[in-house]
Amino acid sequence: MNKYDWNNAFPDTPESFKNKVSATLNSLPDKKEKDEMENVKIYKKGSTKKKFIIALVATMVIGTTVFAAGKITSITSSSSSRPTYTTIPTAEEVKKEYKFNPKLVNKFDNGYTFVNGCVVDNKGTDDKGNFAGKTKSLDFDYTKGKDELSLFMENGRLGERSEKATVIANYKGIDLYYYSYANKLEPANYKMTEQDKKDKASGKYVFSYGSDYDKEKVSQVQCLNWMEGGINYSFLGRDSNISKDELVKMAQQVISTK
Repeated sequence: MNKYDWNNAFPDTPESFKNKVSATLNSLPDKKEKDEMENVKIYKKGSTKKKFIIALVATMVIGTTVFAAGKITSITSSSSSRPTYTTIPTAEEVKKEYKFNPKLVNKFDNGYTFVNGCVVDNKGTDDKGNFAGKTKSLDFDYTKGKDELSLFMENGRLGERSEKATVIANYKGIDLYYYSYANKLEPANYKMTEQDKKDKASGKYVFSYGSDYDKEKVSQVQCLNWMEGGINYSFLGRDSNISKDELVKMAQQVISTK
């Protein structure tokens, strides 16, 4: 099981909230691996890549102004370690099984092709640890050569969109929000230097820690997010070769899907 520095993960939140998150996450069973990104706490059985993707989704929907009583301040997401789908399901199958009807794309015009997908259960809690809502979502992986992207489709949305996400396009009346940042992965017992603290405060890096990391690594994260028909869609990538313009075109293809 990975060990993380929970106590330093929420610098701008109440001490009671930090203590609640730390106690909850550290008490999870050993079979559930844990990861964290920015103002979010996530755990999920599965690969490191999958955990990272879910963390990115939560980063997109947890803004910097939601740390008030009764508002969602953390999201816990969980799924099976094995893909639910190895071929893309039909819209009818998804609607019957999960009670929502996202637009599904098997292959995008730019070559990204569906590889597998899983069902994700999301639960929101407020700063006191009280239940504050739940959703179900699909996490679909796409590849083009060695490049990977994930498309996350959530039945509704927990929390608010991050204030760092800005509108970069509007298509058929739907705003497309883009967000990117540099993520610095550090070993679990890493101690931040004074320069690290300055970089974190300035927003140069988002820091995360884990026993899977034996040395420092900086990754570039990209997110494109929009809402349509009550469904929250997010394209997510780490160190991807894709451009913002390509992500916008892929979002347009999803929106145009019947």
